Amino acid sequence: MNLEQKAIYAILHTNGIGNVKGRKIIDTVNKIGIMIEDIDSIKAQLCSVITNNEYNKICETISEIDFDDIENKLEKYDTRLITYRDKEYPQALYKLTDMPLILYCRGNIDLLKSDCFAVVGTRYPTKYGIRICEEFVAKLAERFCIVSGLARGIDSNAHNVTLQNMGSTIAVLGCGVDIVYPSENSNLYKEIIKNGLIISEYDIGMQANPYNFPARNRIISGLSCGILIPEAGEKSGSMITLEYAEKQGISVFCVPGSIYNKASAGCNRSIRECQTRVAVNVNDIYDELGLTRVKVTKVSDMQLDVNEDNILRALEKNGEMHFEELINVVDISVPQLNSLLIRMSAVGLINKTKFNYWSV
Repeated sequence: MNLEQKAIYAILHTNGIGNVKGRKIIDTVNKIGIMIEDIDSIKAQLCSVITNNEYNKICETISEIDFDDIENKLEKYDTRLITYRDKEYPQALYKLTDMPLILYCRGNIDLLKSDCFAVVGTRYPTKYGIRICEEFVAKLAERFCIVSGLARGIDSNAHNVTLQNMGSTIAVLGCGVDIVYPSENSNLYKEIIKNGLIISEYDIGMQANPYNFPARNRIISGLSCGILIPEAGEKSGSMITLEYAEKQGISVFCVPGSIYNKASAGCNRSIRECQTRVAVNVNDIYDELGLTRVKVTKVSDMQLDVNEDNILRALEKNGEMHFEELINVVDISVPQLNSLLIRMSAVGLINKTKFNYWSV
C-alpha cells in the first residue's frame, strides 16, 4: 500500500465517515497521503470540511491501524487493494454517489476495464429459470464480462455458464474476498479466482452479514451496461439491484414467467409496472443496446416428437395444466406420459409445480 491508499483506508475506517463524506475529505486535500506521516501539516485543509472532533478521530484511527498486518493479509490472499484514485479503478463506478472508495480484488484485475453485463436472480430458481439463464448467458458471455454476486441459484449459474463457455466473469461479494459464501460455492469461487475476478468493498475477514448485500448490489449494477433478471421473487435482492439500476440509468431486462410461479413474481410485476424491458431472447437486449443480432435457438426449432410438441403447445396456451388434463392432449398411456414429462423436464422444456401440475 502506498501512502495515499493508507490515507484513504484510514479515513474510511474512522467512525462516522463513509464513502460520500470520505470522498469529500480526500478530494479537498492536496496530496492526502501526507496525513500518514505528518497529518498536522494538512490540518487546516482537513478542518475546512470536517470538525475538530472528526480530525481528532482520524488522528486516533491512524495511530491504531496496523498497516503491516493489512499488507500481510493482502499478500496471504493474493489480493490487490485499489482506491478510486488508482488507474485500475473501474470508470463505470464513478457514476455512483456513494461509490466504494476501496475495492479488494482477487484474480484478473484487468476485467474491471471490460464491458460488463450483470445477471442476477432468485436463489431458488425453477428449471425454467435455470434454462433461461443458461441460454441467455451463453450468448451474452460472447460479448460481455458477466457480473453477478456468487449467491446460490441464478447468480452461481450465471458464473458457471460463463466459465463453461470460456467467457470472463466478475463476482461481487457481500463479505471479504477471502470468505467463500455460500460455502457450497467453494469450487466455483476458486475457478473464478483462476479465470475471472472476485471483488469486494469489505475488508479481508469481513463475514457475510445480511446488511452488506443490498450495498453490494449497487456495485453489480454500477459496473454493468445492462442487467438481466431471468427469474426473481417479489421480495428479493434482485429487486434491490433493479432499484439501483433505475437510479443509475441502467437498462434492466426481465424474462416473463408463469403467473403461478412465485419465483417469477418479481419479474412479472416489474414488467407490468413498466420498470423493466421484456426479454424473450438475447436479441431483445441487443436491440435495446444497439448491437448486432445473433442467431438463437428457439424451442420451436428443437427436434420434438408429436407428443412433446402437443404438450408444449398446450402448456404455452394454458399456462399450467394438471397431469390428468395433459393425458387428454396425447395418445399415450399414463406411464408413457409420466416418462415423457420427466424427460422434458430434465432438458428444461417444462417444469413441474405443486400437486402434479406442469408448466412451461
